Amino acid sequence: MACVGILSCGLYFGRVLVVLMESKWLTLGFTSAALATVGALVIAAPARAATLQHWWFDAQTNQLVFTTDSEVQPRAQLLANPTRIVIDLPNTQLGNTTTNQAVGGAIREVRVGQFDRQTARLVIEIAPGYSLNPQDVRVQGVRPNQWAVQLPAPRPGSAPAAGSIPAPSASANRVEGNTGTGAAAILSGVVATGDGFLIRLSGTAPTPSVQFTRDDADNRYAVIDLPNTAVAGNLRPDDLPNYRYSVVTWDVAQQATTPPSTRITLKLGPTSPDWRALRNSSGVIVLPPSGVPISSVSDEPPPLATAPSSPPTTTAQAPPPARPAQPATPPPTRSVEPPATPPELPTVPNGRVVVVIDPGHGGRDPGAVGINSLQEIQVIFPISLRVRDLLEAQGVTVVMTRQENVTVDLQARTALANRAQANLFVSIHANSISLSRPDVNGIESYHASDTGQRLAATLQASMLAATGMRDRGVKQARFYVLRHTDMPAALVEVGFVTGAQDYPRLNDPAWREIMAQAIARGILQYIQQGL
Repeated sequence: MACVGILSCGLYFGRVLVVLMESKWLTLGFTSAALATVGALVIAAPARAATLQHWWFDAQTNQLVFTTDSEVQPRAQLLANPTRIVIDLPNTQLGNTTTNQAVGGAIREVRVGQFDRQTARLVIEIAPGYSLNPQDVRVQGVRPNQWAVQLPAPRPGSAPAAGSIPAPSASANRVEGNTGTGAAAILSGVVATGDGFLIRLSGTAPTPSVQFTRDDADNRYAVIDLPNTAVAGNLRPDDLPNYRYSVVTWDVAQQATTPPSTRITLKLGPTSPDWRALRNSSGVIVLPPSGVPISSVSDEPPPLATAPSSPPTTTAQAPPPARPAQPATPPPTRSVEPPATPPELPTVPNGRVVVVIDPGHGGRDPGAVGINSLQEIQVIFPISLRVRDLLEAQGVTVVMTRQENVTVDLQARTALANRAQANLFVSIHANSISLSRPDVNGIESYHASDTGQRLAATLQASMLAATGMRDRGVKQARFYVLRHTDMPAALVEVGFVTGAQDYPRLNDPAWREIMAQAIARGILQYIQQGL
């Protein structure tokens, strides 16, 4: 594809075609002549109007992130004289958000406004005397309603370097032969988890085998064979993970065997580990080698390369030596969206069950303060109220330690729970660290006793399964509210308000609904297992 002057490329999410499939990042590139006028990445406007909910520019990482309340498909332009990046959001209204942010240094400021009745506009102003190489400006679709614009470090100079958009490939993932019949198991999807990947199967999960191979271009592949397994008829390529954990593409092909079998071929990035596959109760889990933490596996894909027309031919091998199955945590990808019809919550046994929900902090104590001054209480209070509503809808009696933004000391919280003779106590918090450490992200759960350990573990597993966030584990701690309650008690930290990955989630009402459902589901699962 040749792009001169106005550069046009199509980019969709969900069920629509994505053109730049071999790169997680979309690179804005322009010729010098184009920069004298305008170079533009043009994307068709969404059908439904959206509202720009929030945005921020992180000066430490040179990254602009913006989120809307529904799917957004932006136009990005790099303009010269003066140098600035303009991002237009078609069919989008400016919400109740900050309108400008002074940055300083090479990035003078970022401002937001309503360009016309149907278009919201974000502008990144480059200070005089600095320029950007457009080949190094990258726009990432974090999820359908969230984008990140990553800038290189501006450098002194008046003329940006020339660049060009790499030729797009036709497709990234592939699904083939999806008859969905005649096998003991049906492959219905693949999701990224906090530990690796979960291949979702209905029926009797097979014992997988894994082998590794290379093609003539020295691309490396992991080949997972699933005997007696067919592919669900409604599985689509865009239902598979995109660029998670250094896996560039997924190829799911049903084999012409009797009974049907399925071969999954993963094109691996250069930093990808040698994956292993294990059967468990939810399907097949794909994990890095033992001793290799998932946090060490980057999401960044390798440079663009020509994809092979078909996966390499391999010879079936025996499955790897059996290893003890590990608990699966089957969340959707990091780009999580609330399902159209949320899964039903577990039912609870007949009889009165009392659960105390403790929204942390409140009143004169806002708790942690993070990026863009997001306060912990702004995150956890709506989550806590929603957990209450979900539990009460399932017949649970819920006692709140506070039902408005007031100060309640720790002794009063535990005393209330003990007077109510509650069966469970769950305290909800958000985490923080120095703003200089946006790399610290994830959820964790705490307990102070053996009785609270199972509750904390159940909540942690449920939150991981729903959100796909980084797993910081289940830990023991001597928090006051955990030590002074007479019933099983747990404290959950739903993410870091200072985290570059967690902040947009914590600030997103749709994500908070997902987290509330996850916490409620964990509580109900614990009750089902026996108090």
